[in-house]
Amino acid sequence: MINAELIQGTENRFAQRQGIRQEREAKIRAGAILEADSPERVRKRIRHVARQVIEDEGVGLPAPGEAPAQAAAVLERILGRSDLMSVRYLEVGLRVARTVGRVHVRSADGSRAGFGTGFMVSPRLLLTNNHVLTNAAVAGTSRVEFDFQEAVDGRLRSSIFLTLDPATFFVTDRALDFSLVAVRGETGSIAPFGWNGLSAEEGKVIAGEYVTIIQHPSGERKQLALRENQIVDVLDDFLHYRTDTSPGSSGSPVFNDQWEVVALHHSGVPRKDARGRILTRDGKVWTRAMGDAAIHWIANEGVRISRILKHLEGLSLSGAQATLRKQLLDSEKGWQKGTGGARETFGDANGYGAENTGRVWTLPLQLMIDVGQHGSGLQVSAGEAAAFDAGGGVGTADGNGALPDEAADFWSGFESTNGTGDDAPFEWLVGGAA
Repeated sequence: MINAELIQGTENRFAQRQGIRQEREAKIRAGAILEADSPERVRKRIRHVARQVIEDEGVGLPAPGEAPAQAAAVLERILGRSDLMSVRYLEVGLRVARTVGRVHVRSADGSRAGFGTGFMVSPRLLLTNNHVLTNAAVAGTSRVEFDFQEAVDGRLRSSIFLTLDPATFFVTDRALDFSLVAVRGETGSIAPFGWNGLSAEEGKVIAGEYVTIIQHPSGERKQLALRENQIVDVLDDFLHYRTDTSPGSSGSPVFNDQWEVVALHHSGVPRKDARGRILTRDGKVWTRAMGDAAIHWIANEGVRISRILKHLEGLSLSGAQATLRKQLLDSEKGWQKGTGGARETFGDANGYGAENTGRVWTLPLQLMIDVGQHGSGLQVSAGEAAAFDAGGGVGTADGNGALPDEAADFWSGFESTNGTGDDAPFEWLVGGAA
C-alpha cells in the first residue's frame, strides 16, 4: 500500500537533512542530548513534560526564568541518565494499546486491498494515513478491527469489527498523509477502550528521546516497537526516527514516554546499493514480488500530530462534522477512558478481561468464533479441526463457500499468521467453554 511517490518524498527530506541529522546524532551518541535539539525546543520540552513527571517523583518544578543549568538538570533526569521507567508506563500503555486497531482496506468492489493501522482519537473518530484510506469511497467499504492481539496466555483474543462512516465525517490530506473518519456500528462495544486525546502544543518530544509505536505490522497481530526507537530529527511537519516497522504499520500512533501521541507513522527510508536499488534485510536486491515487508528500512518518518491538528482547525466544517471536530479538539489530552456502551469488561484468567457482547458467529463444521462471556479465540474440537483440514476450507451451511464478512476477515488474519496446511496449529486455538 505504501507507494513509490511516498517513499521518494521521505527519502528527499531525509537526504536534505543529512548534515543536520548527523550533527544531532553525534551529540546524542556523546550523551549531550540536551544539545541535540534547538534551545527553544528544549525549553518547551522541559515545561511540557516536567509537571507530570516531576509531580510523580516529588521534585520541584522549574520556575519561569530559572537558570538553564537547573532546567537542564530536570530534563536530564527525565531523558537521559537511566533507562529505568515507572511501572505506571506499562499500566498506561496497556490501556492505550486497546485504542489501536487493524484497518481492513477494501476497494470499491469489496475486495481486500491491504491492511493498515488506525487509532481512536475521540469517541467517534479514527485516525490513519491518507495512503491507507485515500478517499471517502474507500473508507466506506473498509472496516477496522479491534483486539486482534494475543492475551497474556498467548491465545488470540476475540476481535471487534466496526465499519467506517465517511458520510458523517471524513477529512483527508495528501501532503500530511492523514485521514480522519468516523466509525459506526456498535461503537458502545469499544467505548471502554477509550481514545487518545491529542494536543497541538509543541514540546512533546525532542531529538534524542525515544518513542513507542503500537502497530499491526503487515496486518499481523498487534505489536509494539519499544524503547529502541530514537528521534534523530525534528522537521516542521515530520519526525525522523530509527525503529523497526513494516508497511502495515502505516497509520500507527507514535508515542512519547508520557503516552502522548506525537506523530502519525506513515513512511520509511529504504537502504539502497550504489546503483540506487532497494535492498532487503539480508542484503539482496529487492523485487516487488518479495513484498514491502522484506525491505531493509534504515529510518522512518511520522507526521507531527501538532501539524495535523492545526490543519483541522483551519478547515471550514459545519453540522455533524463541526461537532465531531470540536469534540476531538476539546478532548482532554492523553489516554481517555470511555464510558457506557453495551460492552462490559470483567476480569478473566488471562488478566485482561472477558468481554460480554452477547454475539456469537457460527461457521460450518461447528467452528465458532465466540465473542461471548468466556471465549478467548476459536472453539474447535479435534474432530472438527480434522474435518476442516480435510476439506481444505470452510463454507456456509448451504455449501456456497461464502463467509460472513467478520468471519472472513478473522480467518484471513489467522491464515496469514498461522498457515493453512497440515501444520496449521489447531491446538493453539482451543479456548474455554463457549
